[in-house]
Amino acid sequence: MHVALALSVALLALAACREDDTAAQSSAPEGRQQAARAAAETAIKGRLRAQAVTLRGVQVFAQALPDTVAVCGRSSATGAASDPFLPYVAVVTFEGEAPRVSNFVLGASGPEASRVFVEMVDRCFDGGGPATARVMARSFPPLPVPGAPTAEAERGAEVAAALAQPSRPANTVMVSSRTAANLRSAARGEVIRTLPASSTLEVIGEAPGGWYQVGERGNAMGWVHASVLETPAR
Repeated sequence: MHVALALSVALLALAACREDDTAAQSSAPEGRQQAARAAAETAIKGRLRAQAVTLRGVQVFAQALPDTVAVCGRSSATGAASDPFLPYVAVVTFEGEAPRVSNFVLGASGPEASRVFVEMVDRCFDGGGPATARVMARSFPPLPVPGAPTAEAERGAEVAAALAQPSRPANTVMVSSRTAANLRSAARGEVIRTLPASSTLEVIGEAPGGWYQVGERGNAMGWVHASVLETPAR
């Protein structure tokens, strides 16, 4: 139910895109548009594990960050009526004239569809996206990491932490001895690595909802949620 609703929202957001495969007017050069489309199609084939895919409504938009475009559209592994067209956004950066997909999201699940929706709102127009390469915290669900805590578990613990209003922890915390921990670029941001169980970390800062900025010897590494930590020392 939630997956279908999220996919429906993402598809509604994409409804303003053209249904044919003709490139929309874009400030990106034609050569880069074609190269970006090809790079995005390769990413889609890898995600769907398909040798060929059917695309609809593909548009390319120059982004605020130089040498960066966003490819927005819908894709299907077969194009059959029983195989839905899934919305996607691929962010492609250019080093010289060589394209590289720096971020790609396909709405194949509820969390992914939510992320596609936010990416479309932010990027599917000329001049979209952030003006710098600095990673920013986002308000949509993180993608699951195999063997790591799920987004649902983190969100449930976040609500409990907000209601309990715990006191500020001491200078160090330890990752749970039973599980690994997602280390994120910001509170509720992108997962940048997985920390081993029982890792001892120094707390450098806090954010609402039970998020802690952690590091070693005063150097920030990223953010973790209270749900993956042992009871902090007092």
